[in-house]
Amino acid sequence: MKRFRFFVLALTVVSILTVVSAVFAQSFSGVIASGAQYDLYTVDLPANITVVATLVCDPVAPGDRPLDPVLSVFFPGGNPSDTSFADVYNDDGFGTDDDPNGVECNAFDSSRVRFSTPVAGTYTFRADGFGSSTGPYTLTVGADSGNPFTDGRINPQQAAPYALYCDKTTTVVYSAAGQEVFRVENGEEGSSGNARIEIISDGRMMFTAPFPDGKDYIFAYNGCPHGTYEAYTGDPVFASPILFQTGSY
Repeated sequence: MKRFRFFVLALTVVSILTVVSAVFAQSFSGVIASGAQYDLYTVDLPANITVVATLVCDPVAPGDRPLDPVLSVFFPGGNPSDTSFADVYNDDGFGTDDDPNGVECNAFDSSRVRFSTPVAGTYTFRADGFGSSTGPYTLTVGADSGNPFTDGRINPQQAAPYALYCDKTTTVVYSAAGQEVFRVENGEEGSSGNARIEIISDGRMMFTAPFPDGKDYIFAYNGCPHGTYEAYTGDPVFASPILFQTGSY
C-alpha cells in the first residue's frame, strides 16, 4: 500500500462528460484505457449538504483489480484539467487497511472523498488512474451525514501516533492503546505529554505529536464536527513540514 504520497497528476487527455441532476445516489461506470486518460462527471448539487463520493476499482478477472483510482472534485467554476486545481482530492482513502468496508485494488486502494457544498451549482468529479494504471471503475456520488471512517476517527492516517475523534464541537485525543489522553473544545488549546493542539494563524486547529522515529506528525484541521484536513510530516530541527495527505471528515 502506498504511504505518504501526495502529489499532482498532470494529464492532457480526451475526457468523457456525463451530466446528471441532483438526485441521490448516482452511480457511474467507466474504463481508464490509458495512463493519460481521465473521465469527468458533473452533478448539480444544492448548497449546504454533505456529499460522499467513492471511486472503486472494478475487477477484470477474479482477484484482479488493476486500476489504482484517484478521485478529485472541482467546485462550481473550477478547472478540472489538472488535479492541482481540485477543491477535494483523494488517492488511497478507501481500502481494507484504512477502512474495512473499502475495496483494495490489487496492491493499492480505492478512493473516497467527503465534503460540504459551499454553494449551489455544478460540481465536477474527475476519475483518474494513478500513474499508468488502467482498468474499469465505478464512481458513486451521494448524500451522507455520518463520519466516513468506520471507527469514527477524523485523522485516517494509519501511521498516526494518536487517533482524533469529534464529540460534537470537542476534539478527543486517544493513544494508540485506545486510552483517552485529553479533550479540546473548538477554538481552544490543550496538551498532554508530547501531544498538543494549538490554534494556528489562519484560525484552524493543529495537532502535533512525534512519530516513533522522532519526526513530527502534524494534522491541521477545521475543528469539529466536520471539515477538511492537511497531514504533514517534518523534522522539527532541519526541515520544513512535508504535506502527504489532504481530505475531508
